[in-house]
Amino acid sequence: MCYRCPYCKTKIEGEPQPACPACGKTMVVPKMRDPNPRIARYRKIDTIWREAEQKKAELQGPVPPSMFAKNPRFYFVVILILLVVGILLISGTDKAVEGKRNPEQRTIKNLEVLAEALGRYRFHTGAFPTTEQSLAALVRDPGAHVPDWNGPYISHLPKDFWDTPYVYKPPTEEGGLPTLFSCGPDRLPGTPDDLKPDPTAFDPGTDWTNGWLRAEERWTGPRIMN
Repeated sequence: MCYRCPYCKTKIEGEPQPACPACGKTMVVPKMRDPNPRIARYRKIDTIWREAEQKKAELQGPVPPSMFAKNPRFYFVVILILLVVGILLISGTDKAVEGKRNPEQRTIKNLEVLAEALGRYRFHTGAFPTTEQSLAALVRDPGAHVPDWNGPYISHLPKDFWDTPYVYKPPTEEGGLPTLFSCGPDRLPGTPDDLKPDPTAFDPGTDWTNGWLRAEERWTGPRIMN
């Protein structure tokens, strides 16, 4: 840059000085203008366009982890995902355990549910169902002959795993237990593969009496599932 002192006309080169190095007087040097305003304007537009493209690329790229950490919705989504995964894992585990339970174990479980229902029937009525009444008395009111019936004691009466009805006979002596069993895989009664419940299942105790609800009034109850 080259200019002259307006006072002593001394030629000065370099950056503008606050005072003339020759005469020492203060100078006000006018600011240099761009020799081509159009080029300067194009350069400014180009700079703005480049900055816009850079911001656009940043928005389209992967979001930095720091932005996730500052957003509370991120933690809500993570907790929700973990909750869903946990429910799926628990449900899958229950189904796997149920699938591994063999037919004999499942049938014995059903027999114990029936035995417990028979024990509650006897608690209310004073006796186990007769041969004529059969296990159906646990589901349907036997009628006027059993005035203290307070069932149903089970939601329905299915067959065993092998599609065979459960065998039931009332006790043959006072204070005895009824006969209750599944014919097992061969579907024939009186063979070694017959399945029977634990005799203690016929005595459900009395803890249940205060909160007793009939099967149709329960959300969950002794529902026998094959």
